[in-house]
Amino acid sequence: MDRDNKLEHRCLLLENREVVPGWHLLELQAPDLVHASPGQFVQLRVGRLTDPLLRRPVSIHYAEPEKGRIRLLFRVAGRGTALVSGFKAGDNVDLLGPLGRGFPCLDEEEPAIFVAGGIGLAPLFFAAAQRSRVSLPFEFFLGGKSGSLLPPEGYFQAHGIKPRLVTDDGSRGGSGPVTALLEEYLETNKAPLRIHACGPGPMLAGVVELARSAGAAVHVSLESRMACGVGACLGCVYPFRSGDQVEYRRVCREGPVFNGEEVLFES
Repeated sequence: MDRDNKLEHRCLLLENREVVPGWHLLELQAPDLVHASPGQFVQLRVGRLTDPLLRRPVSIHYAEPEKGRIRLLFRVAGRGTALVSGFKAGDNVDLLGPLGRGFPCLDEEEPAIFVAGGIGLAPLFFAAAQRSRVSLPFEFFLGGKSGSLLPPEGYFQAHGIKPRLVTDDGSRGGSGPVTALLEEYLETNKAPLRIHACGPGPMLAGVVELARSAGAAVHVSLESRMACGVGACLGCVYPFRSGDQVEYRRVCREGPVFNGEEVLFES
């Protein structure tokens, strides 16, 4: 299937850098992918032959159209991503993409809020950097387990992003969940037009509840195990509210970004 798909690309790996322990940043020469939208992803082939057989989904973390380059940020979570962490500069990387639907309304003039939990930073960084480029206002809230597991300040400042940080252990920024930062902001500021979020399911559920209380629109990027990435295998379906009914939508095809009000978060 991949060989006949115009979305398949072989891209030169320029750099593979470990940003923090377990997080790797790939920079690739990928001129056919630089016009992807924030929130879209690629399916990355991790094996040279057929082992592992399945590709791995990775969010597009940044794009530089003027240089024909993209960046992918991922966390080592299993055998497949461990193999990718060993890729070397000069390797040809097989990517399928860009896939999925990204974050909407990123060109609105009203302030936007980005809420990231852990590696949920990956697609939101791209979205925030895009707004920064054209001087549109936004706030960026980032939470993690520990300060040592989040990128340094310079990582963000180079792209005009000044995140407000919170960590579980209080080693960087405040102590507690990232939703606490959002709640504090909404209590003291006029509600933003739109909130964009990516992170663990319980965090996203909390963001949606806070957005609902504040009367703000909210879009969330969901994570799910994906086999094909193009909607054929139905392996990444997620429950959604549709009127009085429950329907299942494919995260890879109808998402990964959805209206948060419609998501039925799994308990």
